[in-house]
Amino acid sequence: RVSSNQKDMNIMTTPETHFLGIDGFRFKHMREVGTVCAELADRLFGWDESKCRQMFLLGYIHDIGYQYSTDQLEHEAIGGAILADAGFQFADAVRDHGNPDVFPMSPELLILNIADMSVNRYGERVSFEDRLADISSRYGEESVQYVKAAELVHNINDELRMLGKSL
Repeated sequence: RVSSNQKDMNIMTTPETHFLGIDGFRFKHMREVGTVCAELADRLFGWDESKCRQMFLLGYIHDIGYQYSTDQLEHEAIGGAILADAGFQFADAVRDHGNPDVFPMSPELLILNIADMSVNRYGERVSFEDRLADISSRYGEESVQYVKAAELVHNINDELRMLGKSL
């Protein structure tokens, strides 16, 4: 079944479609982003256990769009559309993660962006600088991926300063 949001984005689920999918490394990345999200929810905002679990789920499924994406740059929109159709409370955060033009960020989106930029493609925790270096080595410093990621890190740091919080 193709949802109305998916139809609007021209997503077809035919056997001929070659989706990027979610491999073992992506799965590890998603799981660790979920773990970091739960930790940040507690450490940055002092949220209760229930909300921390919700943040784990947000991080765990943030890259679900790769399963139905043929282009890396559209996985956020596809994931957000799939989750919105399912009634997921934080579908907007999935849709907006990695987008430096969303400023200011909701607390949930801030947590997700911090976590996503703190876990490399292998599911290992890294510094923002190491994550940016990895993106640069794979795509180049002039790439859309790197430029967006670098601006996002800058915005994350600005958000944290505005909130009076630090990592």
